[in-house]
This record gives sequence, structure tokens and C-alpha cells, in this order.
Amino acid sequence: MPLKALRLFELHELVQSAEFQAWWRQLVDARALLAQAQAKHEELLGQHALTEFRAELTQKQAIDALYRAGEKEDDAARLWVEAEALENKALAEVAAFEEQRFRASELWYRQGAAEREVELSHGKSPQGVVQAGKRLAGVKADYERETARKNALWSGVESLWAKSLEVGLMTSEAKLLAKKVRREAEQGFQLSEERRGRATALKAEVDQAATAVEQAQAKVALVLRAADARFGASVGSDFLFFRHRDDRGQAYAVALVDDRDAYNLELRPLAVYSVDRKRGVGLLTPARAEVPSVEEGDRRFDAYFLTGRKGQRPARAVAQGEA
Repeated sequence: MPLKALRLFELHELVQSAEFQAWWRQLVDARALLAQAQAKHEELLGQHALTEFRAELTQKQAIDALYRAGEKEDDAARLWVEAEALENKALAEVAAFEEQRFRASELWYRQGAAEREVELSHGKSPQGVVQAGKRLAGVKADYERETARKNALWSGVESLWAKSLEVGLMTSEAKLLAKKVRREAEQGFQLSEERRGRATALKAEVDQAATAVEQAQAKVALVLRAADARFGASVGSDFLFFRHRDDRGQAYAVALVDDRDAYNLELRPLAVYSVDRKRGVGLLTPARAEVPSVEEGDRRFDAYFLTGRKGQRPARAVAQGEA
């Protein structure tokens, strides 16, 4: 339909008409449904993205845990080898200690015999006493030296046993930690799969929500297009446009949105603004009532007194209707 030319009072009458108000309610309802559909779509998109991210993160953590489990198993194997080596070394040290203990014991008996010999040498020749004393000192020195070696060997054995015990405990702990971490990895992979399944289900919901948005957008577009056929308006996204009947360079724009930021004026829904051909909605001014011609003024004057204000009927008209 060609763009309809109207005067301002005619446009106000059109906007206030029951047909236009019904169309406006349809548009408001359609936009409300669209806003709901978009909000749901955005929410589902966020949930889907978050679930996919968490699935990827959980899988990565599970893979890292699997590597750590392998490292713990390697540590346990290395510690087991070390513990075995310490145990074998400790056995060898025990054998050496037993040999040394036998030597020290033998020298202890010899020392006892040397002491007895010294006791028996008293009352004999001084030379015999001296020789017996020398033999006792030599045996005693040998005994102390071999005893020190024995004690050192025993300290080494105890140290090896303590180290072996420590390594053995660390080996058992490493084995258990490896099992624990491997179990965590398995649980992580399972959780990742569950989250991937949830992400797949959410993707289907996202697609359904996207379809709902498209349908809501189509509904809004359909209602807007109806304004062209029903009211002779040029339909924009935020405005309906009508030609100015008396000025070809001017037009009227009926706001269809509440917007405080995008335009040079704060838009109020269904408010009427004047725009020119050159700047369009880049410069909106509130539409002001034009001064009517004499003929137009007479017509509006007669219409007022014959029909009364909107929603009222003159008493004469009521009486005539009753008659």
C-alpha cells in the first residue's frame, strides 16, 4: 500500500483507534514472546558452553591424573628395586658382622687367657712378667680394634635396616597412591562422558530454543508488516512512518519502542515525532499540531459538537436515538 499522507490530528486519531490499539497489543505480546525466547536461548547457550567446557576440563584433568598415576607406579617400582638392594646389602653386612663378631669373641678369650698368664707370672722372673704384660697389651689392642670394627659393622646394619624400612614404607605408599590416582582418572573420564552427554542434550535444547526465536521473530515481523496493509504505514524496526499531508519534505514517525539512549530524544512508545527527508530519524523533534485551515477547522468543530468527546455522546444525539 502507498505510504499514507496524514495530518497530525489524523495520525493521533489513528493511533488512538481501537484497531491500532489492538494491533499494538499484538506487537507488544509478540515482542514479549520474542524476548522470552531470546532469554531462554541465551541461557541454554551459556549452559551448553559451560557444560562443554567443564567436560573438556574434566577430561584434561583425568588425562593428567592418568599420567600422574603412571609416575606413581614408576616411583613405586623404583623404590621397590631400591628396597631390594638395601635388603640384600643388609644381609651381606650381617654376614660380615657375624664374622667380625667371631673374631672379636676369639680375641676376648685370648685376652682373658693373657690376663691369667699375667697373674701367674707374678713371683717368677721379672722378664717373664714383662713379656706376659706385653702379650696382654697386644691382645687387648687387637680386641679393642676388632670390637670397634664389629660395632661399626652393626651400626651399618642397623642403618641399612632403617633405610630399608623407610623405602619399604614409601614403596607401599607409592603403590596405594598410584591406585588412588588411577581411580581418580577413571572417575574423571566417567564424569567427562556424563557431561558430554548433558552437553549433547543441551545442544538439542539450544536448537529448539533457536527455532523458537526464529518463530517469534517471524511473528513480530508478521505483525509489523500488517501495519503496512492496515494503516498505510512504512514499517521500520523502531518506527512506523507516515507522509506529512501538507509538506513533502516532512514525515511523521510513530515510536514503537522505549529507548532512552539510541536517539537524540528519549523515545516513548506510540509518541509521534517529526522527521525530515534529509536526516530522517537522525534528528527527531516532537510533532506539533499544525494550524488547521478554515474548512478543516469547521469540519473538526462540527464533529466535536455533533459526536462529542471520545467515549461520550451529546444529549441531543442520545435523545434522537431514543426517539
